[in-house]
Amino acid sequence: MKDIVWLTMRRLRSPLIVLILTFFLSVTVLVMLPGVDANGAPYRLSFLQAAYFVAFMSTTIGFGEIPYPFTDLQRLVVTFLVFPNVIAWLYSIGAILGLLLDDQFRAIQARNRFERAVRWIAQPRDIIDFLMGRSTPRRNGKPFYILCGFGNTGGLLAEGLLDRGLRVAAIDRDADLLNSRRIDSRFAGVPMLVGSVTDRETLELAGLAQDYTACKGVIAVTEKDHVNLTVAITSKLLRPELPVFARSQNQRVCDNMASFRTDGVVNPYDIFARRMSLAMASPTKYLVQDWLLSVPGTTLRTSLDLPSGHWVVCGLGRFGSRVAEVLEARNQMVTVVDVHPARVKGAAHGVIGRGTEAKTLIDAGIREADGIVAGTGDDVDNLSILLTAHELNSNLFSVARQEDPQNNEIFERSGAGLIARPSLIVARRILALATTPLLKTFLDFLEKQADEATATRLKRRLERILGGHAPNVWLNELSGQQARGLRAAEAEGVSLTLDELVHNQRSPEAEPLRCVCLVLDRGNEMRKYLPGDEERLQEGDRLLFAGRGSARRAIDRALRDEVLLMDAAMDEPLPRSSIGRWLARRKSG
Repeated sequence: MKDIVWLTMRRLRSPLIVLILTFFLSVTVLVMLPGVDANGAPYRLSFLQAAYFVAFMSTTIGFGEIPYPFTDLQRLVVTFLVFPNVIAWLYSIGAILGLLLDDQFRAIQARNRFERAVRWIAQPRDIIDFLMGRSTPRRNGKPFYILCGFGNTGGLLAEGLLDRGLRVAAIDRDADLLNSRRIDSRFAGVPMLVGSVTDRETLELAGLAQDYTACKGVIAVTEKDHVNLTVAITSKLLRPELPVFARSQNQRVCDNMASFRTDGVVNPYDIFARRMSLAMASPTKYLVQDWLLSVPGTTLRTSLDLPSGHWVVCGLGRFGSRVAEVLEARNQMVTVVDVHPARVKGAAHGVIGRGTEAKTLIDAGIREADGIVAGTGDDVDNLSILLTAHELNSNLFSVARQEDPQNNEIFERSGAGLIARPSLIVARRILALATTPLLKTFLDFLEKQADEATATRLKRRLERILGGHAPNVWLNELSGQQARGLRAAEAEGVSLTLDELVHNQRSPEAEPLRCVCLVLDRGNEMRKYLPGDEERLQEGDRLLFAGRGSARRAIDRALRDEVLLMDAAMDEPLPRSSIGRWLARRKSG
């Protein structure tokens, strides 16, 4: 607000001085001029009358001569006074319009609107707070994340966070991009600011300042790794307690971020390559991981069978080189195709070319190959590689890299068995880290520790409850309001198990809810993966579930209700009120 006042006074200083001096001199001249009243007696205008007349005269409204008709001398003077007053007003109005259209002024206005919107999220005040003059509002702020970069990845992240009941404050340098986001109904109410995410003041304005306790973390997903690194360093220095999640496509930058304990460093190419390796080692584990990371409600992938043998990798950049490493680590024969001779030179089998030409692919042995990876940085080239390759060998399993989300439908129709979408990979992983941190722990357990039989049992359970659609994944922490039912049960001397929680209390048969408990975490005391129904529940436990949204609502209702869980654990239903339960205890002795 101070910036607007200072800029306004600076830009309007001269017009205001000219307008005030012209007005004051005109009023003084009119007061000094002699006039006559209705009876012909001498009369002079008062300062109020003169000021009133000059006001409507200079704005060309023209109410007439007051309080009596003017003399010829007064009319002659007024004729000469009209011009400087009109010019002064036009000069002032032009200066005001110029100020309102000034880029600097509009930028300051946008920053102030952004600051107010963020403060309203973090420190909401209602009319009672305003009237009472409270510096601290009576209501708690809504949890929100600072989103640095609002491109394709940022849009997916913002949509996912909003769906989970969280808020977002977004910053991006591209004004056109933010203008398109503002008219998108999915992002209505999201504060957006055009600015540099590497600027400390901008980050503090977005919620990184110490007084924004509702800020839950910082997410840096711009297209430049160095910018994301700068955001991560700045955030960790200003607010070390806040989690920071950042995207990077360079392993050196990833290692740099990890060195100062960035909470989540996401390299989409590395993640895709490792998951591709998992798909070759255990298709069942890959499918379960894919289901748990999919957008809730989307159609589940049914199967994935990556062949072993000869693979042709087109494009040996960051993506292609990482995929080639994974394939070679699994003892696959790999032939690389790239336009840069230096990249091809280091490969055991290499062909110089783009891969979009039939001759290049034939030289790479595409007719005898089992799979192809179209991994260049250009979507059109990747599609061309797939079409040409399938013309030469219709039995190929194809893997494609897609950069532009607008090409989703085209790539779906290309016949690719596996599509690497970096924006979607980053958004999924950061959403999992930010909203359900135990999910990454479970995925690591599934990949590295669980045996094939455990993965198969979990796959079958998920198939039964999901009905072909991706699950909701959520965390229930048994504390505060979510432990009311547990505390009431303890007061009654009732010990509750996971079995009572995951059964539908509204059904007469107490049928199981359509969900699976993936993790039961008790801090340093215990952590169990895929716990059994007989596990006892304690206050402070954290439970990670995957299943239908209806199961999530039923569990939330049961945890907040004082009677539902006890009804499931006892033979006879209990009274709803605490007094009724006390009387029942007295009656039973």
